[in-house]
Amino acid sequence: MRKPDSCSTFLPPELRHAPKLYREGNAFVIDRTNSSSVMAAHIAGFSLDDSPAFHFQAEAEVDSAAPPESVGVVADWFTSDGKLIARDYLEREISGQKRRFYRILPRPADAIRAELRMFSRWLNQPVRFFHPAMEGCVIPPRTVRLITAKIDPPRPSSEAMNRQLAEQLFDRLAAAGEHPDLILLPENLNTRSTPGLPSRKAQPVPGPWSEFLATQAKRFGSYIVTTLVERKGDALYNTAIIFDRNGELVGKYRKVHLTLSEAEAGFLPGSEFPVFPLDCVRVGIATCWDNWFSESVRHLALNGAELVLFPLAGDGDETHWRHIWPARAMDNGVILAASISQGEAKEPTPAQIILPDGSIAAETQENPGYAAATLDLNRRYLTYWLSVGPFFGEGPSLYRLERRDSVY
Repeated sequence: MRKPDSCSTFLPPELRHAPKLYREGNAFVIDRTNSSSVMAAHIAGFSLDDSPAFHFQAEAEVDSAAPPESVGVVADWFTSDGKLIARDYLEREISGQKRRFYRILPRPADAIRAELRMFSRWLNQPVRFFHPAMEGCVIPPRTVRLITAKIDPPRPSSEAMNRQLAEQLFDRLAAAGEHPDLILLPENLNTRSTPGLPSRKAQPVPGPWSEFLATQAKRFGSYIVTTLVERKGDALYNTAIIFDRNGELVGKYRKVHLTLSEAEAGFLPGSEFPVFPLDCVRVGIATCWDNWFSESVRHLALNGAELVLFPLAGDGDETHWRHIWPARAMDNGVILAASISQGEAKEPTPAQIILPDGSIAAETQENPGYAAATLDLNRRYLTYWLSVGPFFGEGPSLYRLERRDSVY
């Protein structure tokens, strides 16, 4: 790792009772004794070589009670004429008094210099930064081929008919030569539109439906995700299941936000928002009613999800799905994939793949049908004037790293 070739400091203009910024051995110190708690920073500068990307890092020591957002590191990118063009937060890890900052970032077009702005703000404790460094690197490509389905069974239907609809979809994918990384099916497809009480349609996992899906996952060498009414002992859950490329069950998510009708039918809710690190992407799941609560996708994003899978029965209000689905993706900087039956929607509701900027990568209203997209997970979604001033900032990191959990 390269050490900085220049060092300087930053304080807001016309500041009274300014904190003291100085070097002490290999430490960059911000001393706030009897001083203001406004932002102050040490700046470490680096000239850039011809590398397409750079790995940045720094460390800090501060009181363990200091809020996460009060100490951080920002990478600033400059052109040859000294113009600042983009700003990126480094990721952070906190362990007691020690904080580690790191990130691999692609070089913006025309950037020839970078600076690490090591800051503290809105606290009165001293902070000591150490070891700002950088090295050139290459970011390996990361893509995921995703398919999300729309399957709306007839009313009434049967479990045998619904399974046949799923088989027809899988056969259609095979005929098209598809071998995606991940296939998403609608919520509780196996029992959708079938008569009877949920308690009498529930299955264990493993069980007939999950074993069918495991066979298909192995057939395509793909992950498959859907939900079912799961019986676990005497309990009923609306459970999402994930099968890996070998047909092995590798994850479960139990729907956290149950509808009133589900509660009245005897379902129990889940209590966490797990993220599953697949070999191609980190996924979280928000099942149907979950997505009406903004906290669901926010927690999944905070837990590290890049892709949120949204299996649902239907969305009966076009004004909701046209606005809220893209908003969930944009607010959290994630890809959102919705797989739907239909329910009693007034207008046809699509299966969609939505990018972090709210644009639609793929969609279908065909029944049965599917939408497919190959997604570049390295793609950055930059916005001018997004928090960072008249420069380009990146929502997915800004939304997480500028959160103020201490006041929520």
